[in-house]
Amino acid sequence: MRKHIRIVFIVSLILSLGVCACKDEAKAPVKKELTQKKESAKPEAKVIPKKKVAPVVKEVPNKYFLIIASFQNIENAKRFQKKLTNDGFTSEIFDGPNGFHRVSYKAFSDRALAFQELKLVRATEEHKDNWLYIKR
Repeated sequence: MRKHIRIVFIVSLILSLGVCACKDEAKAPVKKELTQKKESAKPEAKVIPKKKVAPVVKEVPNKYFLIIASFQNIENAKRFQKKLTNDGFTSEIFDGPNGFHRVSYKAFSDRALAFQELKLVRATEEHKDNWLYIKR
């Protein structure tokens, strides 16, 4: 009797698993069909290209200048500035409060970058007297 109950139990278990597995397979194609119908029912959206807007970049004026020389005579300062310009540098002349004319050869808008460049330049013997002018 116990054997019969076990056999009936095992058979019913196998049948229920088989039936459940068949139901999942039958449901899957129906879902696919429904989703395909829904997708095809949607109207096609028109893609409108956006206008490309150039980013607004605000130019920061240079505030930090590496000074290579100072001259009392403005003509000497202008002559030296012309030489630096011919060598490819962007040179400017600034009048100092003591009557000297400062000649720069590099300009920066970023403080950290200016001090980093000053440190590199001062490491050479030729430019150990260069200094940084901060325009206010």
